[in-house]
Amino acid sequence: MDTDEEINVNDSVSEHLYPALFQCFTIIICGYVAGRLNVVSKSESKGIATFVGTFALPSLIFLSLARLDFSIVNWTFLGAILLAKGLVFFVVVIVTLLVSRPIHLGQAGIFAIFCTQSNDFALGFPIIDAVYGKTHPEYSLYLYLMAPISLAILNPVAFILMEIDKQRQSPQTVVGSQHLQKLKMLLQLCKGVIFNPVLVMTILGIMGNIIFQHQLSVYIEGLLDVFGQSFSAAALFLLGLRMVGQITRLRGPALILPCVLIMVKLIILPVVMRECVSTLDAGTNQSETQSLSTYAFLYGTIPTAPAVFVFSNLYHLEIDLMASSMVICTFLSAPIIFLSAEVISINQDYADQIKKFGFELSIVALIAAIWVFMVFTLTKKYKRIPHRLTLCLNISQILLAISMLWGGPSNSYSPTWESTMQQALQLFSTYSCLLWTSMLTMGLLMLEIRGPCFVVTLWPVLAFVAWGAPGVMVGVLLVATRADVTSDAADAIRLCVLFFCITLTTGCLILYARFRRRDSLESPSALDESSSLVENAEPTSQTQSLSNFEGMEDPGCYGTITATPSPNKNGNCCSNDPNCNNVLPASNTNDIEDIAHNERDCACPPSRKLKCNSNAPCPYLNELDQAASELGLLPPEQSQGRGGQLLKHTVLIISYSLMMFLGLTLTAWKMMRKDQSGVFIEIEFLDTAASNGQALIMFILFGLDPEEIFIPILRYIKGKWHGADTVALPAVDDLKFETKHVCDQFITHHLDRCKEAIAKDTRWRMRTYRNVFRGSCLVRWLIQCGLANDEHEAVTYARHLLDGRLIAHVNNAHHFTNSTLLYTFK
Repeated sequence: MDTDEEINVNDSVSEHLYPALFQCFTIIICGYVAGRLNVVSKSESKGIATFVGTFALPSLIFLSLARLDFSIVNWTFLGAILLAKGLVFFVVVIVTLLVSRPIHLGQAGIFAIFCTQSNDFALGFPIIDAVYGKTHPEYSLYLYLMAPISLAILNPVAFILMEIDKQRQSPQTVVGSQHLQKLKMLLQLCKGVIFNPVLVMTILGIMGNIIFQHQLSVYIEGLLDVFGQSFSAAALFLLGLRMVGQITRLRGPALILPCVLIMVKLIILPVVMRECVSTLDAGTNQSETQSLSTYAFLYGTIPTAPAVFVFSNLYHLEIDLMASSMVICTFLSAPIIFLSAEVISINQDYADQIKKFGFELSIVALIAAIWVFMVFTLTKKYKRIPHRLTLCLNISQILLAISMLWGGPSNSYSPTWESTMQQALQLFSTYSCLLWTSMLTMGLLMLEIRGPCFVVTLWPVLAFVAWGAPGVMVGVLLVATRADVTSDAADAIRLCVLFFCITLTTGCLILYARFRRRDSLESPSALDESSSLVENAEPTSQTQSLSNFEGMEDPGCYGTITATPSPNKNGNCCSNDPNCNNVLPASNTNDIEDIAHNERDCACPPSRKLKCNSNAPCPYLNELDQAASELGLLPPEQSQGRGGQLLKHTVLIISYSLMMFLGLTLTAWKMMRKDQSGVFIEIEFLDTAASNGQALIMFILFGLDPEEIFIPILRYIKGKWHGADTVALPAVDDLKFETKHVCDQFITHHLDRCKEAIAKDTRWRMRTYRNVFRGSCLVRWLIQCGLANDEHEAVTYARHLLDGRLIAHVNNAHHFTNSTLLYTFK
């Protein structure tokens, strides 16, 4: 771009882009407010959705295609966009089919549309026109050509997948031969695709362009133009309506899928588009190719179209997920569009500024990494699997931050011994972080397939690969380049390491998701480790032995405790004794009676029927038992699952996979000697932020856990204040009259019945608790028996019992609360 074009682009961004984005997001917010205040009811929103999907959108599609002049089209550019969208489309379909069990064709189709169809007309046109209206006005018209790539080529593939899934899900009313059922399904499939209003209007629009020579009748054009103009406001307003009540559902595991889809749409798709346009050399010269590739990148950052939500409504597929994902995608796209539009015309050397930014970010990252290291060390998390692997990754991140600070904020390099060692440490830690991410993913997969004992055995091998291979590579690089570690050889090695790591990480993550999904189908009542972010998760048991409790009709009272039975150190479980398999059922969920008397549980996944190979006590369980006895940071009954925090590790790996993709793109860009301006600066900035700030992601996930940090501190302070880590109860002589009266009445009329109803022997982790009950269990019993009208009165009543020494916490460390804490009768 020349100087005049740069000035015009910057003026367009400030003059038109911000108002366009303001209009779009304001309409969305208005829709949300209208839905929240019930100005527009849910039934009325269905009418708006019908109007948008059946009239407004098809009219806009037909009108845009029928008026387009195909003679001025750069078909190479459109071919590059088709190639990029097609690659992302089919990769999303394949990955979704690989992960989902059973195969969900409809889900694969709607996810692929979400990741490839942009909001071309409602949001894309004003943005592109604001940026390129003065320099390249034809770029705005290209939107009408790029829209059919999704509407007429890719989306029909997804429609077929969704229609097949719809016919599979629909009940078969006519029972006949298999051949007739397939024929009927094929006819219904063709009917559903042919009568899809969006696809029909796309085909009719192309036919109308040929018939009318892109000059429609004034009556047809006027009619369709009225419908089409209503699409933008109605679709954005409908999107705001669908926001109501959706964001609050995105908690814990529900956040992973929307984040992955948004990551693919806003980051991966723009980069793939830019690379395809640049590789195919879409322009007539280098300057035009650069301009088109930059335009493709900006086009890719446009958020997902509201039409995707319309499609999900038509096929009743992931409606709430699509609504929530589109809302987040739309709002997250704003800063990316701002940044992309601002750097389009930049071609100055920003290396010094980026280096300074990386230096400053490394200071914060070093503090965060050291904090995580202290948390893992003081809380003995490093004895757990996969936290042991995560700690190794954390150590590599500390080395990376130290190397960045050692290099200083300047971008200068002098061939001295100190500079060479700094660069060598930086390369070693960078390669090590990448390899440890892959090893962590492999560790999660092996943990799911073979169990923690196998991962403990495999850990030295993973450490040798993740630390030994970078050491060898850096050593060879120093020898081969004569200590010039800034040469192209370093970029070549990093490119190879990135390609290997992202391939291994993605493959292991897909296999891990498949095995997790298979286990959830085989043992639907088993507690998912990923539910560790959801408090008081109470899955039901497959068995109904708890229903024998007298006076307790809710079998979920012990759900959280019994969902994941703890392994013990009995060496007999680590053998091939067939009796061991009889004790260990295929499900992770056991009865209370089984847990109380089962002394032969094993840490390995029971669904795999795998055991340790040695008759000696399991070393992994010994370490856990020792750490638990030394710390006692949490009441055992409040720990859910095996403490693996698998959801957090999954989020960590997905985030680092995005980091590796950015690094792969930037490194390949450097080695190909392409233009290093505009979008390159944005990619380099994002790569610097991701690489130097990766410790911050681990800090957010693992360094802010109140159960591991703040609760132990409070317990320590309480222990120092009271002289012991126990509950300070008032003296018996100082008890209130009300407390004494409640205790006397409870002993006389309710104590025996309450014990019989809720007291039970429960084994959790390495210990067996005799005649215990949960706090929430007693609360429910008091309400059912009429001793309390609500939970607040029940908690107050139970606190009287605890002050009167009738009940007590199993460790005498907590007063009574309506929670999962275990209590016992005295």
